[in-house]
Amino acid sequence: MHGNDTLNDSNYGNCSREMKEFLLAKNRAGFIDGSIGKPDEAEPDFKALQRSDAIIKGWLITAMEKDIRNSMKYATPAQEIWDDLEERFGKESAPRAYELKRELTTMRQDNASVSAYFTKMRSIWDEIQSVSPIQKCTCGKYTCNLGKRLMESKEKERIYEFLMGLDEAFGTLKTQVLSTKPMPSLGTVYHLVSSDTIMKT
Repeated sequence: MHGNDTLNDSNYGNCSREMKEFLLAKNRAGFIDGSIGKPDEAEPDFKALQRSDAIIKGWLITAMEKDIRNSMKYATPAQEIWDDLEERFGKESAPRAYELKRELTTMRQDNASVSAYFTKMRSIWDEIQSVSPIQKCTCGKYTCNLGKRLMESKEKERIYEFLMGLDEAFGTLKTQVLSTKPMPSLGTVYHLVSSDTIMKT
């Protein structure tokens, strides 16, 4: 996780994702997703598995806010802790999604760098996705028109949110982007804004 952030009920989405990515990078995600399971004393590498599980358990607990940590100290193995966290904080949360959406509507660049502003906005988008996942088509077809429309709609919404908070110096560029048919992708819009910043310096 970034900086000194500790896991709590309001940042669970981002923190849990960062934790899982870290464990995947270390080839240790099996200890929380159930693919390894609780170490069995009959296994020849029982001690090594037990030690790895204990290390991951300790790391997870240390990353938690104190009140959550105290409720987890008797949980074992690491997967049990992970499942408990997911059960308590991983469910869809309309109140949290509303709070995050409201934060987006008031977010402004305020002379920060485009990169810092976009990164902060991206973090909120990611958390909204974790507490209120986008509707998905269940037909099973990769090229489903409904699925494509849903993704395009979400992309366009994020472009609007990004543009709304930019400083007034980008007024002309905003107009150009909004008048472009078809509208460019979010990534393209970000690069256009970043390039415009470089040209102005």
